[in-house]
Amino acid sequence: MINTFHTAYNPPPVPPRAGYSRPQPPGNTPLVKFLSVMLLLLIILSFGGFLFLFQKLNVLQAQYNKDMMIQDRQQVSEGTEKVARLSGEASFKGPAAHMILQNEHTAKSTDKSLSNKLHWDLDHSFLQDVQLSSTRDTLTIQHPGIYFIYSQVTFSKHSDRALKQAIKSKVPQGRQNEDKEILKSFCSLNTNNSHLCTASLSGVFRLKKDQQLYVTVTNTSLVNRDSCSFGLFKLQ
Repeated sequence: MINTFHTAYNPPPVPPRAGYSRPQPPGNTPLVKFLSVMLLLLIILSFGGFLFLFQKLNVLQAQYNKDMMIQDRQQVSEGTEKVARLSGEASFKGPAAHMILQNEHTAKSTDKSLSNKLHWDLDHSFLQDVQLSSTRDTLTIQHPGIYFIYSQVTFSKHSDRALKQAIKSKVPQGRQNEDKEILKSFCSLNTNNSHLCTASLSGVFRLKKDQQLYVTVTNTSLVNRDSCSFGLFKLQ
């Protein structure tokens, strides 16, 4: 008799035979474990090296940007100074002065004495931390230190006396009328022609606070007022 009975359940598993062991999957071998650990270390080291290089590049980029900013500022500063020199504008920091001589009309209206001092045009001169006297002939030092002093005077008329210019100084708290000549120069003018002669001088001096400086010439009527200047600036 044929059994035709059917069921939806699976047959029960066959019990393992004695001495049989289930084979291990190939992924659990020691070699695979070792390679996995090495790969993980390599990834960690690569990530750490990337972070280190990224940090180093950021530092180098920041330093480069800082150097470029400093260089740009220096170039801008140098350019500004060049433009200032070309345009006649002053860009010097610290006590300084560059005086332009008064023209003939202004000099006649302000110089009522027979002094041989030169008088300066405040409107066309440059003054910075240096004081000009009310008579417009004397500079007074406000900050003591070492100064570079210069002067240039052009003579256009001949004289029997030597054509001389000098810078004189008056020390504060000194005895009355105690003026000291610190620089002088001469030039000669040929009587056979109308050429100009220019006397120039310069020097470095240590000046005290309230020390006064002024320029004298042989005769102010012999001076060409279009080419005369007097100035100073503090070195340290």
